[in-house]
Amino acid sequence: MKGFLIFVFVLTTSVTLAQSQSMLLDKCENFYLAGQQDSVRKYAKVALDLGQRSSENQGLFQFFLANSNMRSYPDSSFKVLNTVYKDFQKRSDTKFLSFIHTSFGGYYRKTGNFKEAIANYQKAITFAEKHYGTSDPKKLNQIVAAQLNSIAIVNFEMSDYELSTQNALKALKMANQYNLPQIELASSIILGNIQMHFKQLDQAEKSFFSAKNLSSKINDQYRLGVALANLGIINLLRVENSIQNRKAYSASKKYFLEALNMAKTQKDYTAITARYSNLANVENAVKNFKGANVYLQEALKNAELSNSKLLKMQVTTSLARNHLELNETSKAIELANLALEMSKKLSNEKDLPNLYNILQEAYTKEKDFAKALEYQKAQMAAKDSLYTTNTTTKISELQTKYETEKKQKEIEVLTLQNQTKEAQLKQKNYLILAAALGIFSLLGGFYFWNKQRKLKNVKEAAEMKQRLLRAQLNPHFLFNSLNSIQRLYVEGKTHIANDFIADFAQLMRDILEKTGRTQIPVYEEMDFIEAYLSLEKRRLGDKFDYEIWLSEEVRNGDYNIPSFIVQPLVENALLHGILPKNERGKIEVKVETLSNASLEISVKDSGVGYYSGKKNTNHKSKAMELIKNRLGKSGVLQIKELKGQNGQVEGTEVKLILEH
Repeated sequence: MKGFLIFVFVLTTSVTLAQSQSMLLDKCENFYLAGQQDSVRKYAKVALDLGQRSSENQGLFQFFLANSNMRSYPDSSFKVLNTVYKDFQKRSDTKFLSFIHTSFGGYYRKTGNFKEAIANYQKAITFAEKHYGTSDPKKLNQIVAAQLNSIAIVNFEMSDYELSTQNALKALKMANQYNLPQIELASSIILGNIQMHFKQLDQAEKSFFSAKNLSSKINDQYRLGVALANLGIINLLRVENSIQNRKAYSASKKYFLEALNMAKTQKDYTAITARYSNLANVENAVKNFKGANVYLQEALKNAELSNSKLLKMQVTTSLARNHLELNETSKAIELANLALEMSKKLSNEKDLPNLYNILQEAYTKEKDFAKALEYQKAQMAAKDSLYTTNTTTKISELQTKYETEKKQKEIEVLTLQNQTKEAQLKQKNYLILAAALGIFSLLGGFYFWNKQRKLKNVKEAAEMKQRLLRAQLNPHFLFNSLNSIQRLYVEGKTHIANDFIADFAQLMRDILEKTGRTQIPVYEEMDFIEAYLSLEKRRLGDKFDYEIWLSEEVRNGDYNIPSFIVQPLVENALLHGILPKNERGKIEVKVETLSNASLEISVKDSGVGYYSGKKNTNHKSKAMELIKNRLGKSGVLQIKELKGQNGQVEGTEVKLILEH
């Protein structure tokens, strides 16, 4: 009897322990996916204490604990992860292989190995797709969106702001679709950082205030600290823009100190380093370099604790710059050389120009002009290398993207051709059948006549869409833009080239997005025209001016027009009106309502004239013909040459009158 009771006790205890471990595993996984590492750490510790005699789930809890300690103890956590990784591989545990590759990606990003970081994030997506498949779409999308945000952060750190924006927006779309507030929060912070980089301070401030409120709502202390720190940076940028702005100075310090306290509570040495560096930047903005050095020394101590060689190098560089500002040139040279050695070991080309510049300025102050000249040459060579690498990469990406999109369009064209042929074949079949049955029944004849009419409409619509797609495949504008970008880089106008790339990419996205829509709001078409003319103006070296005007009624109303119906008119005005005139011109786009509630869109140019500028008077504009076909009976296209009092041609005005 006694033996039986002991057996029952052991069995009950084992079952209870198994249930507890299962519950703790679920808790760890849920908090891990929600990004709440403090909670993960707490439950993983409890599980490991409870399960010391059981090794079945020990590796899983070791993973959760190591991952939650990654921010504070990256190297020791990385060693633990490598140990449990082998166990996951043996078991072919695709779910935890996805999780652990995410952790590896975070480690490599932290240590500045961006290529390896992206590779691991992509592996995490692959394993997640294998594990979840179609069984749990919400969880799969949660993991994929988290990786996209992580990749977006790496893109940002590599200065690829366009790709960073694309990945963050993809993640944000998934977050909204599947109600994932944690993903929404991370995406908002990334997008806010991009806005801040381009000095869109008011927009960035709104993004970070939203992130601050959302992180408080879902109790994400880590990202709350990030949001506070970024609000501090925004106010710091305002201090830099206006030294007299003491209010912004106080606000930036307040946000950074609050974020620093949160990072200390979490023992996040990486975040602590960043916050001390932020506080140093605040003091630098008001020329308090000694005060800044106090903060930078604290930042250096915490960079050592974080075991991040990249962070240590960056803080050392900042210290070198500050000692230079204080005219302590010997110390500046010592620190700059130390940072230079670390940067080369990390293969970090991005910071080399800055370090060479510090050394050049320091040796100039010491009147060692030979050394100063040596480092000035090294700085120029590093800049050239960096620009060449960035230019080649960006141009290659744009050309690849263009070729991919072109192929997609060609596939659509072929599909539409097949649809046209199928419509023609069906039309013939119905005609034969209608003729055969027409003698028996008038009703049957009417049915097939109606069917024939519908098929004819399908055929005409397919042909029209096919012609529109072909019109979009004209590569001249794209290649001209790419050549302009390349020229800007060669001329050293990097900031202008970067802005051009961003606007050009946005225009390409607009074209792709609007292709599938037959009607769009007036303001969307005008935004597209604005983007197109802005790019062309920069590309052509301010060859022309332009003005877009919408009446108050149109601006506040709900008016839709056929997509891309105005752009060909504007393009004609520029290419065939303004450019042949060989002098600065102007294009005016005006949208207003008429007394009968119709919409009037006017495109006016000061060019050579629609009829006067034609070398071949028998030539018909394909764009005009296409627009007339699209309008049908729902609109009117009017073309008029503008003439002065002496009868001389002063330009062209094209009007679209659309019924509403």
